[in-house]
Amino acid sequence: MPREIDSAVFPHLDADLGRVRDVLGPVEFRGRPELTALTDEGPDTSRRLVRPTLTLLSYYLLTDPTVPADDRVVRAAAGVELLHLGSLYHDDVIDHAYQRRGRPNANAVWGSHMAVLGGDSVTTAGMRMLIELGQREGLAGTTASEQMCAGMVVEAADQYVASRSEQAYLDTIDGKTAALLSLACQVGAMQASRPEDAEEALALFGRHFGLAYQLYDDILDLTSTAEEMGKPVNADLSEGIYTLPVIRAAARDQDLARLLRRAMTGEQAARACELVIASGAVDQAQAVVDEFMDQAAGQFADLPVDLSARHAMIAYARSILDRRTPLRAVPRQSTQPSRAHGAGLPPQLAQWLRSWLVDTGLALTPAEADYHRWTGLFRVPVQAALALTGAAREQTAAGTLTLVLVWDDLFEDPQLRDPEAVTALKRGLVAMLRQDPSVPWRSGAIPTAWASLWPRLCEGRTTRWQEWFLDDLEEWCEAAEREAHHRINGYIPSTADYLPLRMSTSGFNTALACMEVYQDRELPPKLRNHPVIRRLEELVCFVGLVENDMVGLDQDEADQVPYNLVRAVRHEIGCTRGEAVEQVQRQVADQRAQLEAVIRYVPALLRVLPGLSGQWKEYAELYGKLTDATLVLHQSDRYKQTSASAASAAPDLERLRREIYLPAAEPAPTVA
Repeated sequence: MPREIDSAVFPHLDADLGRVRDVLGPVEFRGRPELTALTDEGPDTSRRLVRPTLTLLSYYLLTDPTVPADDRVVRAAAGVELLHLGSLYHDDVIDHAYQRRGRPNANAVWGSHMAVLGGDSVTTAGMRMLIELGQREGLAGTTASEQMCAGMVVEAADQYVASRSEQAYLDTIDGKTAALLSLACQVGAMQASRPEDAEEALALFGRHFGLAYQLYDDILDLTSTAEEMGKPVNADLSEGIYTLPVIRAAARDQDLARLLRRAMTGEQAARACELVIASGAVDQAQAVVDEFMDQAAGQFADLPVDLSARHAMIAYARSILDRRTPLRAVPRQSTQPSRAHGAGLPPQLAQWLRSWLVDTGLALTPAEADYHRWTGLFRVPVQAALALTGAAREQTAAGTLTLVLVWDDLFEDPQLRDPEAVTALKRGLVAMLRQDPSVPWRSGAIPTAWASLWPRLCEGRTTRWQEWFLDDLEEWCEAAEREAHHRINGYIPSTADYLPLRMSTSGFNTALACMEVYQDRELPPKLRNHPVIRRLEELVCFVGLVENDMVGLDQDEADQVPYNLVRAVRHEIGCTRGEAVEQVQRQVADQRAQLEAVIRYVPALLRVLPGLSGQWKEYAELYGKLTDATLVLHQSDRYKQTSASAASAAPDLERLRREIYLPAAEPAPTVA
């Protein structure tokens, strides 16, 4: 039972709202149960079901408040709520919002594209419910939806219009908010089979209440905290949406009016908010709220309804205007690593890796085997991904990651300036991958190292996994070749192309495969291909790789590395280095906020995702460790040349390339 309702007057409301919740279940996508979570809010939602409550109360008011609602009323209430929920998906995308009521929303977790489609699915399900009730209900729902869209269009058209009129504002909120609250009351009244004037009175009650509801929400945006509202506040000013208090304040404060003529910084928006509050316009707006509520209550004057039910319904409407409800704090799982400083690999594994580098010939001396560009990857401020499991798996994972780092350096070496040599290097690596490693087609350090690892990688792995891994390595070789050509010819990608290009050469999939080996897991395709998991990987890569770009910016500029976001921003918009850095830092902060939302959501998703054979905790741990490791990559010693001796110990990369080159004139060996 909503706490604002007198249960003695409406004794069945709580049970009837439970029936509404049962109908509200998520939209089902035929044959794709893993997508159900897109529209599933879960059982612990804090939603107060304002619109369904109004539908039920309108029905009770015109019938007998002591009798449970008919099934048609329950479906009408659910249909209206689904229209509302569908609109929230779209609102969050438009507002770039990443949480509601302290919880990650679909926009943060699934991305804006999926969020819009999810909103469309929910809206359509709600409209279908209303149409199934009858032509009148369907027409009312369609009309309200049309008015909602019109209100949002007008609001968008009036962004940053300092001269926006009060009437334009009222027309907007009448459509985007009041229309749906009016519909909630109207369809409830329709199920009571009373004269149309009774339906009209309830519809007008909902409309006046909706105007008050939205205006009060706009007041709270100026006067409340994010903790009280469960969402960002003072957002309207920043986004150029000027509400009634702002319009009235600007009419008599030229300093404020000048601020409103353009997009504002956060500091300017805070100053504008102070000016609005100081003007007294908020108090005036509150008086308008009271007027709307009086007009709403006045709709019942001539209705022959139970007096106690009338008073209880009006009292409920007044009580829910204020949505400042402090939420129980949700523990925030930060993307920042939290473990203590560590030295890197366990001593036995570090010793094995150094010996392996020398034994295979990748390094000619123990000093080269400790080259910071290779083994330095494992020296990070935290041991984010390392806990002793089994020596063989640890060695295989560490060796494979190191070998890919060696390949990466072969392509990125600034001394590699010949495009034909780049292609010959790629051809040689791909040919090696496709041969039987037990019978190397060439001698040399790289084939020897690969031959020592591949059988161990295959141990316990399915044929599907092996094929996927080899295909991914071949794709990585092609991406590394492309990046080297871009470096040589001076190409810098657009900011839109940066992330896919950067991810293609990042080795993220190889790191994921190594984590599978390390934890003796094999991710099922339905998990690897799930849109939320793909989004997690994209966000992790963006944050981790761009922070890596920032740390290595000086060196990247010196080496003309093409895939650095700061360089891409400068090239695209012609700004200064400092301005580009500031812009990139803002992007990282925004992406990190979304990443934290996804990280909080993934365990809950895996818990309900079908087909994981009860191993969701293990898969969640795998992705958690990979996320931690990626986000501390920029802090590793790989990007820190710690001493002059380390520089002198740099391996001869051309020696390694000569062993693997396969010129275009030389045919590739037959695949074993």
